[in-house]
Amino acid sequence: MVRLKRIAVGLLVLLLLTSFAACSPIDHNYGVSSEVAADEEQSAKTTAESEEPAIMSSDRVMSNYFDISLFDEENYAEIYLGKKFEINAEYAGDTFKVPSKISDVEEIGWTLADGNIYDENSLVFSYETVDAVLQNENGLKMAVQFYNSSRSSVKLSECYIVKFRIENDFYQNPQSYNEFDISGINNQMAITDIIYTLGTPSHFYEVSDSCYYLDYFITKKDRRNGITVYINPQEDSVTAIEFSYYK
Repeated sequence: MVRLKRIAVGLLVLLLLTSFAACSPIDHNYGVSSEVAADEEQSAKTTAESEEPAIMSSDRVMSNYFDISLFDEENYAEIYLGKKFEINAEYAGDTFKVPSKISDVEEIGWTLADGNIYDENSLVFSYETVDAVLQNENGLKMAVQFYNSSRSSVKLSECYIVKFRIENDFYQNPQSYNEFDISGINNQMAITDIIYTLGTPSHFYEVSDSCYYLDYFITKKDRRNGITVYINPQEDSVTAIEFSYYK
């Protein structure tokens, strides 16, 4: 009888010990020094931080308008208008296409202005660019660039105009200015309007505190082609615009 009581008591004790062990939480740091645990916590924190995008660009003005983490240390991003993008350009009531020849712009009333170093018969060397100024019948002027893409010298009249530049005169004379619309960008736009219309630029550059330009490249293949908008961040305005397509 005594023996049976001892066995019963032993089983009861064993049962109680088992139940206490089942209710105890597992301590993952049991037997691990505090230094090791701290190192593991720091490692996890570092890993989480490394997953955040690195800010390569040092510019803090354009970060007010778009995601600056998309740009490298020279303010270039892998963003393009796309090969299907077409430049639609209107200025002072005339429609321009790029590239064009001098004969194309003459048809709509624009000719080489007086004072240009080159005339239509001047020879342009192979792969040479020539800066010039066009003028319409009202005396309005516009800077352009010719490019000889051939392997031999040709006359200027045979070269393509690959770049047009328009100065924004809206803020000098808002009552009588020369309107432009270059793929949706016009004289009166603020910087946020530009971003809304063309999106985040492919590249941007700070000329001075009051002058930046935003490059919109058509494709990665040729960074010369596309639209460049000159802006004044202090005045939140467009100062000039260029559109180009090299051929």
